[in-house]
Amino acid sequence: MTQVFRVLCLALIVLASGCSADTARRTTYETLQNVRQRECMKNLTPDCDKRETYDDYERKRKELDSPK
Repeated sequence: MTQVFRVLCLALIVLASGCSADTARRTTYETLQNVRQRECMKNLTPDCDKRETYDDYERKRKELDSPK
């Protein structure tokens, strides 16, 4: 629960600082990736997912959203 609170506080600080929407999304995405990786390492599971960069994530999202 404290990790969720930290993420929400970080997101609020980023948004309040006047960053662009893209910067806020990027920071939030990276923060959530860090939390997920930390949790995986804490549980000592060998099958942790490989981290995906924000740029790769956005590219895949745009491919899925584009009309075919």
